[in-house]
Amino acid sequence: MNQTTKVLNYLQTPGRTLTAKQARSRFGIQKLSARIFELRQDGHNIVTTPVVYRETKASGVKYSLAPRAAAKTTKRTN
Repeated sequence: MNQTTKVLNYLQTPGRTLTAKQARSRFGIQKLSARIFELRQDGHNIVTTPVVYRETKASGVKYSLAPRAAAKTTKRTN
């Protein structure tokens, strides 16, 4: 299983987010932003949320998979 698939599988669980630090420790991924780019190129709606870490005041981002929109149905009236 490649890194992009690992990230996608992880994010497909509702409510899960992933930071670069988590990606390194869980999956050994050094360039999470590159994997996110690939997922977006494949049509996945990845949400980027800025975060600030209280302990160090450092900033970063966390990624999540946006829920799929419900399919729209149209009614025909004659």
